[in-house]
Amino acid sequence: MKIKKVLFSLMAVVIASVFVLAGCGGGSKPAPEAKKEAEKPKQFVMKFGSVEPAVSPQHEAEKKFKEAVEKGTNGNVKVELYPASQLGNARAQIEATQLNTQQGVLLPNSNFTGFYPAASITDLPFLFPSREVAYKVTDGEVGEEYLKGFEKMGLRAVALWESGFKQFSGNFDINKPEDYKGKKIRVMENPVLIAQFQSLGASAIPINFAETYNSLQQGVVDGQENPMSSIYKMKFHEVQKCIAISDHGWLPLVVAFNKGFWDGLPKEYQDVIVKAAKDSRTWLRAELQKLEKDEYIPAFKKAGVNVVEFTPQQKEAFSVVVKEPSKAKLQSMLDDSGKAMLTKIEAKIKEEAGKK
Repeated sequence: MKIKKVLFSLMAVVIASVFVLAGCGGGSKPAPEAKKEAEKPKQFVMKFGSVEPAVSPQHEAEKKFKEAVEKGTNGNVKVELYPASQLGNARAQIEATQLNTQQGVLLPNSNFTGFYPAASITDLPFLFPSREVAYKVTDGEVGEEYLKGFEKMGLRAVALWESGFKQFSGNFDINKPEDYKGKKIRVMENPVLIAQFQSLGASAIPINFAETYNSLQQGVVDGQENPMSSIYKMKFHEVQKCIAISDHGWLPLVVAFNKGFWDGLPKEYQDVIVKAAKDSRTWLRAELQKLEKDEYIPAFKKAGVNVVEFTPQQKEAFSVVVKEPSKAKLQSMLDDSGKAMLTKIEAKIKEEAGKK
């Protein structure tokens, strides 16, 4: 009887040990769901803002960019688009991108001048003789160096889109430099652009892009400058008497991201984003040139606006007045590296223009 009790106790211990070991062994094996979760690629959300109208070729390019990025990353980078100043004015969006509360931004280069003065090099009037030269200069090594400078403000700029060449508009006829004397002109908050209009004898008044229509309508300012796409989409031609096709300044749009956000992306995702930005840029260029010819100029004329297409002589007359004062203002803003960048860009423009 005693032996039976001992055997029974030993069996109980063995059985209990088996259950304990089985329990430990089962816990050491990850559940299939946990394993799948561990293998799932990390996902990123990119809030991408601009001041461009929701109905504009620039926003269409943004949508193409979004589609390409999400497809190329298998949905692991989700792009949320916020056009038409939904995330604030230009300055607010730049600061938000620096803080990473907004991860990406598309803005005219002029808006970055207060943070990175060399951004304003491309604002010099009559700097680029043609779109083709502008593209060759900014798409190459010199353009890459120009974009690299945005890292000083905590951004990673990957491409320059465009709105096209800027044109003059006013509630007065524009044929010669003297027509600007005493006029009040809306500009972006940029010392180079302010100097440009001051050299014409006008008062330059910085006003937010979204407030420009009302300012023109109410007579706060007499005129403004913008590419045809902006004039058309923002309906500035409804409150202006004259549009001068002056092609006096090329307006690039900077595609930039928060540097910390960018550095946290896998290299393959960075490559997808760069390619998407450049492919969308190519589409936008062709689309803008088509719309300017087939839609914008005819619409301005139909609205009763006096459309003046500057002759080479008229362009030269304006260039003589505005070019040097604008450049002098720019040089006063630049440090040594900025001045070196200006020299490189001017040399490259001369080289590319000479190939024609």
